[in-house]
Amino acid sequence: MKYEKYLIKKGKLDLLSSLKALDKKLLDEKLKEFGVNNIYELKDYIIDYFEFCLNESKDDNFTKTYFDKLMSYENSEVMYVHEQDVKSLFVFVYNNGNHYSYYIPTEIKQIINKLLKNMTPEEEFNLENAANTPIIKNLRWLLDTLIVKDLKNIGGLLHVNRLSHKTKKELVEIVYSALTDQDKLTDLIERFIDKEFDLLKDLMQNKGTIQDNNISMETYHFLYVTGLVFIFKRENKFYISMTDDIYNVIKKIDFKQIQKIVDENTKAYNLIKSMIELYGVIPYSYLDYYYSLYYGNGNELDFPNNALLFCDRIDNIDIIYINHNCYFVHKILQRRNLEDILHDIISGQERIKKRPIKLEELLKYSNYDYYEETDAKNMFKKYLKEKNIPTETIEMIIKIISDMYRLGNTYIGVSIEVLQDFGIEITEKNSPEILHYLIEIYNNSRIWINNGWTPIEMRKEYR
Repeated sequence: MKYEKYLIKKGKLDLLSSLKALDKKLLDEKLKEFGVNNIYELKDYIIDYFEFCLNESKDDNFTKTYFDKLMSYENSEVMYVHEQDVKSLFVFVYNNGNHYSYYIPTEIKQIINKLLKNMTPEEEFNLENAANTPIIKNLRWLLDTLIVKDLKNIGGLLHVNRLSHKTKKELVEIVYSALTDQDKLTDLIERFIDKEFDLLKDLMQNKGTIQDNNISMETYHFLYVTGLVFIFKRENKFYISMTDDIYNVIKKIDFKQIQKIVDENTKAYNLIKSMIELYGVIPYSYLDYYYSLYYGNGNELDFPNNALLFCDRIDNIDIIYINHNCYFVHKILQRRNLEDILHDIISGQERIKKRPIKLEELLKYSNYDYYEETDAKNMFKKYLKEKNIPTETIEMIIKIISDMYRLGNTYIGVSIEVLQDFGIEITEKNSPEILHYLIEIYNNSRIWINNGWTPIEMRKEYR
């Protein structure tokens, strides 16, 4: 990317001051592009749009890694910034002596810190979950402190109907009745996975209250959003607590009968999560086959009927319906027109011979930190080193390109833009050689939507 058009003189770091430092012609273009009337409306638009975009992708590992690096290399010689983020005015470029650098406006940085939780565990715990009140054991009183939206959300998760057009007082009574109904609570607990069920058993063994400053949000989150537990802070200690009303009802439930269901839920949860991480998109109709493959002896096994009730809680996953078929979709694919590419991905998977991958191997490929050294990558590293590119920059380039190819939905042309973002000039003379290296890296990459096969392995298999 050519940064000259976006260069500014670095001064105050707030967004409004940064916008005022832009070239007036460029600023007028942006006002027209974003459909706003003045610089103040433009500032508000950028903040709202950035927060919306980041909120949509904040759980994705690629997003987290990108913004971690973006923050780390701010004001340095390394231009670790996507071209689109400069064009969207999320970051600003300036001349820093003999090289270009970038900085992130204060408001944008605050949104990154808030949504990606770049704070201490205690700050995160306090901000997201803790009610700074004494421990209260009265359920009706606690429900009365919630807003209407939260009450409706709890009611929806408990499968309570007809919540619209109800006053807050009516909603409190409806939710109270559901949370103290033994059948409702039994149905809810039968949608737990192992970590959640273990937490519930610990609560019951400790009379409904546990003091723990380090408990995982992932473990208690579903119990929290369904109203089973509340989070409290007292004297800088955090408590997960159950009201007496709920505690007395759950005491009557036989956990031994629920354990088997929870075990099945956990298997299905882990399977769906790892398959989505690997494939990006899978149809619901595949699950019986994979469930029997990973957990059985290859014969058909029944997939737990209530899988759809908890799979929407898996990170980075959406459930969509197209042509009356249900698909689990990796949210990172929402960056494109999802419906247009869905059938291409599914049909591409169907052409791939499915080899029986064990769950451990499948999870290995789903790990964001997974990296496989190849001859193709080493040859490109050698080429870049001969061009006097710093070693640290070379390693960063190779890691970014490897991650893009492993995801499987990035064209090789995009990696050309990555090279240009790192200051590597692509000319008519060197482009064939560079493309050769990139194609070799791609052809030898283990790609999620290919079941972890490299394109070279697939070609050999078909022959």
